[in-house]
Amino acid sequence: MMTTGLEWAGCVLGAVGALLLAMNRPYSGWGWIAFLGSNACWIVFGLTTGLAALVAMQVVMTVTSLLGVYRWLLRAPASVHFRARKERPC
Repeated sequence: MMTTGLEWAGCVLGAVGALLLAMNRPYSGWGWIAFLGSNACWIVFGLTTGLAALVAMQVVMTVTSLLGVYRWLLRAPASVHFRARKERPC
């Protein structure tokens, strides 16, 4: 079924997005792209199954994902988001 594929794609893309952002590496901004894919899957799933609350939530989450893409990938260089941990002297 198409809806099952959408559920799993939304789930996997959301998990990949969260993992990428949690790693806080130079490439972590790509997690927002994964979130956008997840948002799209969940919106289509919600529309095809009549789950209006899911669609509304994902529309809001799409706005936050777009803000993340702007801040992490379009506006600032990757070096701003990656802060290497430095050993502090005792």
